[in-house]
Amino acid sequence: MYRIVKETNKLSGKTVYIIEKRKKWLWMESWTRELNLDISQPGPIGAPTLDGAKHKLEIIKNLWNNKVIETEVVL
Repeated sequence: MYRIVKETNKLSGKTVYIIEKRKKWLWMESWTRELNLDISQPGPIGAPTLDGAKHKLEIIKNLWNNKVIETEVVL
């Protein structure tokens, strides 16, 4: 399960929408920004608009085996 969190910097007025993943172990539950994808990206995955964050979330939900990068031999 995923969720999108809106963060607003009150000093700069900048808003960012960040994707978080639910972690569950026995009865404990928490949310993390570490999505365990096959890319190394500094910082959380998100977008400056809600539509952009929703688009990225749909891509993440439809991944097979958490593989963002798809490679194939063409020659």
